[in-house]
Amino acid sequence: MDVNKSKVTQTKDDPGTSNQKIVSKSFTDVDSFKEFFEYENKEIIQLSPGSLQAEFLSIQIGNLYFVCNQANQGIQFSGEGKKEYISFAILWSDNEKKYYSLRHPVEPQRTIFGFNNTEADEIFPQGATLTHIIIPVKTFDAYADQLQRHDLDDNFRSKNHVNLLPTGIKEIKDYLKQLVELAVQKPTWLQKPHIEELVTDDFLPLLISKIPTKRNSKGSLKPSRRAKLIAQAEKETLAYLKKPLTLKQLAQNLESSSSALSYGFQDLFGISPMRYLKVRRLNAMRERLKASEAESCTIAILASEFGFYNPSHFTRDYKSMFGELPSDTLQKTV
Repeated sequence: MDVNKSKVTQTKDDPGTSNQKIVSKSFTDVDSFKEFFEYENKEIIQLSPGSLQAEFLSIQIGNLYFVCNQANQGIQFSGEGKKEYISFAILWSDNEKKYYSLRHPVEPQRTIFGFNNTEADEIFPQGATLTHIIIPVKTFDAYADQLQRHDLDDNFRSKNHVNLLPTGIKEIKDYLKQLVELAVQKPTWLQKPHIEELVTDDFLPLLISKIPTKRNSKGSLKPSRRAKLIAQAEKETLAYLKKPLTLKQLAQNLESSSSALSYGFQDLFGISPMRYLKVRRLNAMRERLKASEAESCTIAILASEFGFYNPSHFTRDYKSMFGELPSDTLQKTV
């Protein structure tokens, strides 16, 4: 799937309220990418260094939304969910990269995820291409009832993950590929009156039929002890954005071992615990620069508040992460 060459005109950014059926947008920096998702109260943290390149494509057909996102950098994406909708996310990847949703591993060739209605918490340490299928709960329930899938209830939705047979997820992906190609190449075709009913009646039964019945599903495993430990460690590091912290101290605070933390962070985020802390400090520093007045802000002093005491090292790390100097970010606030 490739939406990079989409030329569809967009009039509004919010696919949930806009009358525009197709929305396409490109991003060349992390700031505009973050701002675009602010209407959903989502937090985005860039995990890997380098300039961000991202694409967004939303296709509305009736009351269904097919939303495609691509990003070349590692991303941590979190925020509140929408209880009136159920969302199924699918990753597009042919390799063995590691991805996580609600701290559970996601297998691109098997897992559909993201249908927990209360929160979003996705980690793609090496960039990702994914599609969200967003469906009103009432619509999904109606089709599930028609197919006598009474197991797809609130309890199912709270689990957030389910593994399909590889053949099943391939059928769903093939359908989505055709839909994206039509949106990019023949957008007016999707506006024909009969298409709404056609796509809804075709796609929803396909999706529902490929979800294994409850007795066969293995997608509702409890989070591992390691996942809980890393969640606690992540919260702990945020309390030390402006205070010194070593790996040994972090391990002692959590009554854990340094090796357990190192392995856990590497698996989940693709980086070490201390690198994760630096990444969060760099992201926090960027937000402060964006909110500061250029005339009254001294970058070196501000950087020292976040533990960056060597100005040259800080400048190097900042530019490596965001593709620009701290002074460039500060000047943009003028």
